[in-house]
Amino acid sequence: MKKYVRKAVLDLKAYEVSDIDYSIKLDANEGIDWKEGLNRYPDNQAVKLIKALSYMTGKKENELIAGNGSSELIELILKTFLEPEEYVVSIDPTFSMYKIFTTIYNGKYEGYKLVDNRYFDTEGFIKFINETKAKIVMLSNPNNPTGSFIEKESIEKILIESDAIVVIDEAYIEFAKDSVIDMINDYENLIVLRTFSKAYAVAGIRLGYLAANESIVKYIKRVKSPYNLNVISQEIGLKALENIDGVNKNIELIKEEREKVWKVLDKLGLNPIPSHANFILFQGDDKLNDYLKSFGILIREFGGDLKGYIRMTIGTQEENEMVVEKIRRYYDEKCQD
Repeated sequence: MKKYVRKAVLDLKAYEVSDIDYSIKLDANEGIDWKEGLNRYPDNQAVKLIKALSYMTGKKENELIAGNGSSELIELILKTFLEPEEYVVSIDPTFSMYKIFTTIYNGKYEGYKLVDNRYFDTEGFIKFINETKAKIVMLSNPNNPTGSFIEKESIEKILIESDAIVVIDEAYIEFAKDSVIDMINDYENLIVLRTFSKAYAVAGIRLGYLAANESIVKYIKRVKSPYNLNVISQEIGLKALENIDGVNKNIELIKEEREKVWKVLDKLGLNPIPSHANFILFQGDDKLNDYLKSFGILIREFGGDLKGYIRMTIGTQEENEMVVEKIRRYYDEKCQD
């Protein structure tokens, strides 16, 4: 593992915060309390949240890090492992922040094209990794924005046949199957990312977590800012984990609605991509988005190589039916013209 770590990080020590019991605390230059203890910095290690995540995932506490959404955790990974001019690779299309963060940290980024924006070529991708001599592989799985899914066997093959840190971003895994989180101790180069923004439906608190073997976690903690996760996020994250029955109920609802919406879009001839996430990507036209906006409906229109594609998040049954009906009406009116 040490061979992957940036030279500048090898000599760093993680920021440590004293957890000694106290009666008077005057060591951190905090203000005088006026709002229910919020004058104190949050728990630097998010101990209660990490314990709850450990119980939920079956991973050890020293194999987990909590952060401000997956975005902070992606940055921490790049800070830990990526030297200037080294390559980060992913598939294309995928989550745009992989490229943006790589550029910010002076790396080089390359994307490997999916076939027809949906099919993943495992052997071709491994060859691509090795030809670019990539330091880090980032895979959104299920993939955003396509909703496509890379099977566990393919990920294992990538882990074995490439000499790189492999990051599997499982932001949407609750809507799919076969997480690889149980493999973190089988492969020293594996990192798994999760978020509370999708299935747990608390995007407003910006909470995510990372799972990896203890060695990786120790190095990443060296570059983590102190007190990175605020009190409110930690508390609401705990409440979300306590509401797992409600979360699972919503997941099943979304999966059922996803299937219904997909069938309608397919019947309309909009070539929807089979999705393992909480959204569907389909082929529309450049006027559909404006038409829906006129009714106060927001969906995501893409440009570039995805020009003509539209991504619809799966909402409540009422929301989905309303949007699908407007899409159907748009194409009916278009045919009449």
